[in-house]
Amino acid sequence: MTKIVSKRLIAIWFLIAIASAIIGILIIDNVGKIYGVNLPIPFIDSIRATTLKKKIVEAENPYLLERVELAKTEDKLVLLEEQMKTREKEIIAKENNAIKKIEAINEREKELAKKEQLLNELEQQKNDRKKNLREQAVSLYNMPPVDAVGLLVKQPESDIVDILREITAYSNEIGANSLAPYYLKLMGDVDREKTANVLRKFQYSSNSEDNGVETLTDFDF
Repeated sequence: MTKIVSKRLIAIWFLIAIASAIIGILIIDNVGKIYGVNLPIPFIDSIRATTLKKKIVEAENPYLLERVELAKTEDKLVLLEEQMKTREKEIIAKENNAIKKIEAINEREKELAKKEQLLNELEQQKNDRKKNLREQAVSLYNMPPVDAVGLLVKQPESDIVDILREITAYSNEIGANSLAPYYLKLMGDVDREKTANVLRKFQYSSNSEDNGVETLTDFDF
């Protein structure tokens, strides 16, 4: 047991001696470099090369870690960039859908505006027609009956019906009897067939008024 311990101590002291020698050689070499003296120390080149390699490895290790961290950072940036591109595509798709919906709404609004304009124009035409019919009715009412009938018979049958109704309405407003039945009788002397057609339109109209015209028949002409 004592021999084993002695051998271990000898080996330890031997390693210490070698290390001390190497350290001493390096110290002497460095001192020589400081003063510009190149000492011919045995094995100094091998020791320098070993020391230099160790320093290079130690110097490279920090840069290696930095490169690893830099590579990880680059990977994260690439992943983040891909995520941003995917998100951008999703946003663009949503924007396109929104634009299409807005365009569809605008087109619908334009169509509704056109329909509203058309309805307004039709309503205006209707109002203009009613106003024109009323003006004609008042004018004919104040004419001599024969002259009035001469103008009335030249109108289309549907217009004659509407004018006679306006004549009746005007007569009621001024508290007088309607001249519509009388005008129809006079028209029968001028154009019996047309007068009969006008009378039938009166009789089958849904909004006929009690103005005496409906009581007439073809035999009254």
